[in-house]
Amino acid sequence: MAAGRLKILLLACGLLIPADVPGIDGREVIRRQQQRYEKLTSISARFKKTHYWKLVDQKTQLSGNLYVEKPNRFRFETRVQTVVSDGESAWNYTPGNEQVLLSGYDRAKGDRSYEKLLFDLILLGGYEDRYDPRLAGEESVDGRRCYRVELTARQEESYISRVRLWVDRKLWLVRRAEYLNLNEDVTTYDVSRLKVDGKLKPDLFTFVPPDGVEVIDLR
Repeated sequence: MAAGRLKILLLACGLLIPADVPGIDGREVIRRQQQRYEKLTSISARFKKTHYWKLVDQKTQLSGNLYVEKPNRFRFETRVQTVVSDGESAWNYTPGNEQVLLSGYDRAKGDRSYEKLLFDLILLGGYEDRYDPRLAGEESVDGRRCYRVELTARQEESYISRVRLWVDRKLWLVRRAEYLNLNEDVTTYDVSRLKVDGKLKPDLFTFVPPDGVEVIDLR
């Protein structure tokens, strides 16, 4: 009886939170994650890309580095592709084709590749008008406790039908991003070695084509 009276007293004083008070939800996780990135000036990280192609039941993996300096400079590099922007021009270099596509930054902003989605969805937001977020639980990624948020496209014909984000509970940084398309192919990025607000070398955001590489100017 005494314990029951004590519980009522604590509730009345606001010292004990009732069990049915809702906790954090998916929309709040996304809001806090986006607030965190809005305060950053630069990001560098290592990533591993895993792509599962359902039609042929095949999985491929690729590693690389990304660098972002706000508001509009970035570099994304792997052994098969390098994409660089200085905020005015953008270079898309494919060593296998021995070609560099040179375009204006506005054209790069319209790129709908998975790599561009990685920048857009993690760094620039855009969840509210295209996806409905739902908190799907908690998981560890590379030893870090994360919220797992599932974002479902509001338009059924959207090519990227679902996005999953694993958001670090402590740092509010994305540790993993997963995209499911209409063909049920799955592309996953695991992000590691995250560094924020560091000073990045200016030459990261320019590109000098190697000798013998064709430059196709699309500006």
